[in-house]
Amino acid sequence: MHPDFENLLLEWPLCTIRDVDIASVFSDAGGRRYAAVNRALKKGTLVRLRRGIYLIGKPFRKKSPSNMQIAHSIYGPSYISFESALYYHQWIPEAVYTTTCATSKRANDFDTPLGRFQYLHVPEHLCYLGVQRVGDEEAFFIAEPWKALADHYYVYNRNWNLLEDLYLDMRIEVEDMLKADLTTLRVLSEHYQSSRVRKFLSKMMRSLTDGNKNNKRENQGL
Repeated sequence: MHPDFENLLLEWPLCTIRDVDIASVFSDAGGRRYAAVNRALKKGTLVRLRRGIYLIGKPFRKKSPSNMQIAHSIYGPSYISFESALYYHQWIPEAVYTTTCATSKRANDFDTPLGRFQYLHVPEHLCYLGVQRVGDEEAFFIAEPWKALADHYYVYNRNWNLLEDLYLDMRIEVEDMLKADLTTLRVLSEHYQSSRVRKFLSKMMRSLTDGNKNNKRENQGL
């Protein structure tokens, strides 16, 4: 292996690397870089995720990343949302085998050696409202539960009118929604770009507020 290329991989702080990063250690227009990358792919030193983007293999990779950590490297700007975010937050019980993401770009999907990554378009306006950063090194961005539901409703045009509809369709327990922080839901119900989604979120907000009031009355014996 080219010594500068080897040092680059040894010192690279991330689990993924791009062609443009690799090009920095080669002085020619690309011939030696292409040859070096092809040799690395054959040996497993690099694993192609999509054109121009690679997962660094052993022994150079410091640790094994999760699919959530590398999703934005494959296609961005993006954040984890939909079923993947809901499962991460333990709002749905079924494991998700496709890493589902939201992006302000056009929808796309990629089949990789690590599994399938799906990117669905959501409104660019306030795209990252209700999205949190998780971790420090190899951090990723993920929608909070209400943002994941808002994105899901927007993309799939669900016919949800009651809290019970979310349980029947997504297996989301009403008790979990009643216990959830309503701050993000309240903000999204006022600012999500789609009026259809805002109406849905407002309806959920009213149902949860009424449900919390009823629970308080029951606990007080009223």
